[in-house]
Amino acid sequence: MIETIILAIYFVMILVLGFYSTHAYLMLYYYWKMKRAERAGIIPKRRRLQSIKGAPLVTVQLPIFNEKYVAPRSIKSVCAMDYPKDRLEIQVLDDSTDETSFIVGQVVDEYKSKGYDIKVIRRNNRKGYKAGALQEGLAIAKGEFIAIFDADFIAPRRFLNVTIPYFNSKDKVAAVQTRWGHLNKDYSMLTLGQAVALDGHFYIEQKLRSDNGYFINFNGTCGIWRKEAIYDAGGWESDTLTEDLDLSYRAQLRNWKIVFVRDMVVPGEVPVDFNGFRAQQYRWTKGAFETARKLMGPVMKSKLPLKVKYEAFVHLTNNMVFPLLFGLVMLALPVLIIKIDHPDTLRWYFLILSAFTISVFPYPIIYGITNKNLYKIKKKNNKSIPFATRFSYILVPLFLIGGFMSLSLSNTWAIIKGIQRKPTEFTRTPKFNIVSKKDRIQSKKYVEKISPICFIELILTFYLLVTTTYAVIASQFTLLPFLMLYTMGFGYMSVASIYQTAVNRFSLVYQPEKA
Repeated sequence: MIETIILAIYFVMILVLGFYSTHAYLMLYYYWKMKRAERAGIIPKRRRLQSIKGAPLVTVQLPIFNEKYVAPRSIKSVCAMDYPKDRLEIQVLDDSTDETSFIVGQVVDEYKSKGYDIKVIRRNNRKGYKAGALQEGLAIAKGEFIAIFDADFIAPRRFLNVTIPYFNSKDKVAAVQTRWGHLNKDYSMLTLGQAVALDGHFYIEQKLRSDNGYFINFNGTCGIWRKEAIYDAGGWESDTLTEDLDLSYRAQLRNWKIVFVRDMVVPGEVPVDFNGFRAQQYRWTKGAFETARKLMGPVMKSKLPLKVKYEAFVHLTNNMVFPLLFGLVMLALPVLIIKIDHPDTLRWYFLILSAFTISVFPYPIIYGITNKNLYKIKKKNNKSIPFATRFSYILVPLFLIGGFMSLSLSNTWAIIKGIQRKPTEFTRTPKFNIVSKKDRIQSKKYVEKISPICFIELILTFYLLVTTTYAVIASQFTLLPFLMLYTMGFGYMSVASIYQTAVNRFSLVYQPEKA
């Protein structure tokens, strides 16, 4: 009886994961359809949009909280944008509780003396966190359009010249989202994995959703909004941890459109701290679940086409794969034992399960395509591309999948907290102005404390090692690739987190930060 229940639960989890992988295949279909159309000349080359006459007044908002290492760089990049100074207002929304406020004040005073309309807006409390700061700044913003940059991004000089003309189209455009770049992509395996994952999101998912009339999301930064659209959608709300996703969907439900511009790249940092990265993923997962709970009803009750509702459902609920992946981890050993004990009677069951291995294929393909297109490594002097380079198109995505499997525990906990409707503090992901291998996180402030989840992940690593060893001894090689990916992911994340935290804490004690 217990064996039957375990096998039934296992099958249902595999089946639901197959449903979400079908969406990944759909993305690949749209991608290849777009490529064929481009080769056939069906899709014309994008014409350069003409600037809106008179250069509209733009307010740039820079939400900051304890970002002493990167805030000055961000402010300077915004002031350096190629846009009429008298048509640009800059709001530094500073909720900091440390020396960041002093550093920011010095930079703001410097540019104010140069004639920039720049001011610091400070609040007595962090009510509403980032959403609250954005809403408070919006209430006094003079601009017709509101550009937003997080502190860890560098605004390109031509950002406004490229994005503002899209509001001049016949469409009811609420916002323009641009693509994230990565200043520290090659710093470590952690930063490389994040860069590849984010590139897949922007290069494939955001582009195809935007081009095919589906809902897309503003990514919280590196975009520009029409102020009228923000107010029409109800303004910034802080009842979810992903205020950007929430506002995006509310605006699109009001028949506004969000445009994605893939060619405009805004460079920024990805987390180099393992615990900070885990906290970021926890916030995104819990926030997306909260947004799904809040807006799934209105989406499904709307008069949107069925295909748009399907895409919205997958988009808002795709983090449910993490509890499913974690469930597969916990059931790996029991299912393996059952398979060994009943080699003949359950043969058809495991044959059917093996068919679902196709669920894994689309993700490394998506990341591989993105990697190849964004970092175009072409033949040089008629020499063939090295085998190692070709292999990296698939190898890096496979390592990425293994690494993100390790998030299944912490992200499952995020969803449980979302179900319980327990409010969570908005924990920002610390950035350290680390952009090259020579830079070091040691002796930096804001290093996250080690999470207790790391030790549970370490226990799971040993559990998976036992399961993998048992599979090898029993000659169950079909399961080995998945078990190895799980083991590698949990092992790398837990050990690296513990090691990095220990080294950082030791450095802070014996090598105090220089002024």
